[in-house]
Amino acid sequence: MADEYVCDFGLHAGEPYSKLPACFLNWMIETNHSKQDIAKIELERRELAVSNSRVLTNTETL
Repeated sequence: MADEYVCDFGLHAGEPYSKLPACFLNWMIETNHSKQDIAKIELERRELAVSNSRVLTNTETL
């Protein structure tokens, strides 16, 4: 979902949210940026991807 959104401000203007550094996304949330919801969605997507990769890795070793 965050792939659909492109940052439209600052240093990362023109970049998809899926490519933004986590520290930038966290900054958006911490400062209550008007687009913090998009940042939250992207960080959750990344956490889920990591979690899913761990599950796959664990099942492959069984």
